[in-house]
Amino acid sequence: MIITTSRKPSQRTRSFVKDLASVLGIKILNRGKTPLKDILETYDNFIVVEEFKGNPGKLKFYNTKKNEVLSLIIATKLQKEVCGENVGMIKKLGAEFDKSTSEYKNVFYDFLFKNLDSFDELNEDDNESSFKVGFKKSSKDDNVFYIQFYKGDKELGPLIKVKSVKIMDIES
Repeated sequence: MIITTSRKPSQRTRSFVKDLASVLGIKILNRGKTPLKDILETYDNFIVVEEFKGNPGKLKFYNTKKNEVLSLIIATKLQKEVCGENVGMIKKLGAEFDKSTSEYKNVFYDFLFKNLDSFDELNEDDNESSFKVGFKKSSKDDNVFYIQFYKGDKELGPLIKVKSVKIMDIES
């Protein structure tokens, strides 16, 4: 799996992509002038970060074998804004869904986790993962949930506030 951006990304979007690639243990594809069509033909699964007013505003998880894309409208905080440091590459990633976000478990598994070499299901007493990603509902807004990365109990970045989730067919 790879991650890339829309064309001509801002510095903030490039930083977000670097942070996300680091905690997910995936490679960054510098897009340049490469058309999305070429990426669709080359990779089965990939992530595209799109911008809104110079900030990361949308995450799209492509699954070309199923001809589907998971589209998330997002707001973000970078690693340096959450924990003040760059975390580095991971060895093993686990995921933790609370009761209010368990409905998203299969969706994220299909579009993201099963395509990551570093992913492993977390058990409640699992301390083997070097990082975990937590999915938690916002207490202020029922339509929003957060994706937060942790090392032990320490919150790391990036923090992703998900405002909308849609699954669509990939347009030709």
